[in-house]
Amino acid sequence: MIQITPEQVTPELRVLFERDVPTNIRALAVLAGGNAGKIFVADPPHTLWGLVRETDDGTLYLGGRVDRQILSEAVNMLQKEGYVCLVYRNGEPDFDLFPPNPDDSVECLEFDRPIGSKDLTLYLSNIPAGFTVQRMDRALLERSPRREGYLSRYGSFENLLDRGIPVCVSYENEPVCEAFADMDIGGRREIGIRTQKAYRLQGLATIACAYLIKLCDEAGSATYWDCVKSNLGSVKLARKLGFQNERAYQALVFRPTKPALDQAHQM
Repeated sequence: MIQITPEQVTPELRVLFERDVPTNIRALAVLAGGNAGKIFVADPPHTLWGLVRETDDGTLYLGGRVDRQILSEAVNMLQKEGYVCLVYRNGEPDFDLFPPNPDDSVECLEFDRPIGSKDLTLYLSNIPAGFTVQRMDRALLERSPRREGYLSRYGSFENLLDRGIPVCVSYENEPVCEAFADMDIGGRREIGIRTQKAYRLQGLATIACAYLIKLCDEAGSATYWDCVKSNLGSVKLARKLGFQNERAYQALVFRPTKPALDQAHQM
């Protein structure tokens, strides 16, 4: 297999990944260059199969006629760089191709929110004193406690600012709760939220997400939410914000092999 760049992705390759599988919006974002990741095709290149790994969570997506040997070789190779996740819903045929003996299995949920499905004005009218909510610029991203996470997910601040939508709730001009939307894929954007530990349980995540969803709605994008099922706070927040079409899936986790672990310890 060989690695290609998003600029080398053809319509024939992209269509292989237009599938109803969990979190597949991320694979399409990597193919389009909006999210950081790696794209692999056969050598010599053709459109029979492809693999996409998004960098942030390490999820590996299958497109086309991937067989067990190809997938096993890819997982073994990518484990040298970090975690690898394979996702599926019960009954999906891809599961039969997955390598045996994953290190962990995690129950997850995904949701969709149509544009304007719930009025969020109330949440934006109750911002606590001393806090502000705003769209993030590069200066705020540079000061963010999540700056390394943004670089991992998007490759650069410029890519996030050009194609995504980052917002934050700030206290004394410092970001304490941040929400972000990936690039638009087929009229949808995946969103995420992170709150610093000292500022949790104050309703800031609701405010940040409500503001972000407002911007997404105005841009003509529905929104998508994904979380671990055991994260009850995230599940509750998604439902509160008007996310619907709740679907369960499993994530199989393959831990990094020794070279990747050694590199992580050196950082």
